[in-house]
Amino acid sequence: MQLKEEEEYKASEETRLGKTTEEKEREELEFDKRHQKATYKMVKYNPIDPLNDLYRQAIERLDLEDVEGKLQWWAAYIYIKFFARLLWNFKAEYPLGNMFPEYGPGILVGSHESHLDPFFYGAACHRRIRYMSKLDNFKTPLLRTLFANLGAFKTDRENPKEGWEMAKEIIRGGEWVGIFPEGTRSRKETGWELGEFKTGAVRLAIEMKVPIVPMAVIGSRYALPKGNMVMKPTQVKVRVGDPIYYDQYDINKISYDEIKRLTAELRQIVLDLREYVIIDPRKQKKEELSIGSPEDAQKPKESFSFKTYLKDFGKGALQLVDDMWYSLLKALEAFGLRDQFQKTVHNFSGWLVCNWSNLMMPYKVIDFEKYIPDEGAAVVCTNHNSEWDVLIFAASLIYHRKRVLYQMAKQSLFKPPLVNAWVRNHHAFPLKRGQHDVDSYNFAKDVLDKGHLVCVYPEGTTSSGGGEVLEGHTGAMRLAIEKQVPILLIGITGTENTYPKHAKMLNFYRGQIMKAGPAFMEHKKYWGKPMPDYEELKRLTANMMAQIKDLLLYDSPDA
Repeated sequence: MQLKEEEEYKASEETRLGKTTEEKEREELEFDKRHQKATYKMVKYNPIDPLNDLYRQAIERLDLEDVEGKLQWWAAYIYIKFFARLLWNFKAEYPLGNMFPEYGPGILVGSHESHLDPFFYGAACHRRIRYMSKLDNFKTPLLRTLFANLGAFKTDRENPKEGWEMAKEIIRGGEWVGIFPEGTRSRKETGWELGEFKTGAVRLAIEMKVPIVPMAVIGSRYALPKGNMVMKPTQVKVRVGDPIYYDQYDINKISYDEIKRLTAELRQIVLDLREYVIIDPRKQKKEELSIGSPEDAQKPKESFSFKTYLKDFGKGALQLVDDMWYSLLKALEAFGLRDQFQKTVHNFSGWLVCNWSNLMMPYKVIDFEKYIPDEGAAVVCTNHNSEWDVLIFAASLIYHRKRVLYQMAKQSLFKPPLVNAWVRNHHAFPLKRGQHDVDSYNFAKDVLDKGHLVCVYPEGTTSSGGGEVLEGHTGAMRLAIEKQVPILLIGITGTENTYPKHAKMLNFYRGQIMKAGPAFMEHKKYWGKPMPDYEELKRLTANMMAQIKDLLLYDSPDA
């Protein structure tokens, strides 16, 4: 059905006949303040913009827009995050613990207080964001070059149809669209009040069946306020909320009032993020994090701590290395070379880790050649004694069997700098533990479709070791039944002594054993049939865990 607000998005016949989008693009920018006019005249004839126009024409003619756009973004990912940390001590925060979505397309929606906001939001994500931006930004000297190179796209507020079609095309291509639903920046004159949200973002999410990630920026109002052209030092933070899904709604059936209600709820979530209020539906808890008013929370701290500065500087240096490595992986991905590069690095690191471990922390593999096939998709399940399992098992598999292992890993491993670079380079992918992480599950299915191995730790957390095996979750069994693949079983012995839970250092000269056993195939009778009920999945999982326990070699002569 046609919604009322669609009429608001369509310009009147008189306006369209009087002034087209092309005519607006040719108009000169107008400024109210004298210094703004003077600055505009000074930079209007800079050589960068016309040279970039020629460059973009060449890229278009060579049909390199997609690859070049990704390379531009991932190069900017390095320098924008570097300067954001250097100039504004930038930090990204995740109040509910969950990172920005790893898989699939979606829509970023955030508060808007400064021209710098798109860069701060981009620095808080590890995905390419294509921002919807007003025409004036593509007429502003220098800014238009930056926006064009980073993949932003223009929208005419009076004639937005072309802009919304572009947004849909971007989402169909698997990327993210950034939208500021207020339509303009918040102003000091209104007390920085968060404006009313337009309904376009929600309607787009419902129509395209993608999530919205609400975000809020804190402090950018002081970094570059509206109407100012000089940046100021302050601290800027971005708070990232959990994705909001609208799968239960149909764009052809939903009413205008319902869309308005959903938009109002989205605005409230962004407001809560901005004002340091956390609402966690899993805990049914609302917590006010700021002391005093939200305005107090926005202001940077008065005191300066040299120790804190050095700590932030050191962490920033590590994050720079991490950003550079991740950008390298994404740049190689644009050329289709990432998989080969990662496999090469993985082979080298497997050789390095296994030989070093054999020297300092002797390990042994049993029956890998017998029970781990040379090729073919499979789910791999093992017990989980220690965080060291993730490293030594993956290294052993590629060193002894030349098989790359894709591991579901808790998303907290993807937050520390350098650790993030390591796990991403070694084919780990994040999992939201304790939640129905459909995105991670779908990614695992895609990996299996390509004939690779997917490792799942059914216990969901590390045990105390010593032969103890915790109750297994059913996710691995569901995955193996749905994709009709065997489950390879591995028993890991002794890693809890090499790297105990909550330890900060490895214990040298502690042995560890990894033993492979016959593939679990009891679930094969359900291949190509409806998924069994939960009780049957639990029974199958319990049988699988019992077989894993039989592979442990505590107090065994084989050890």
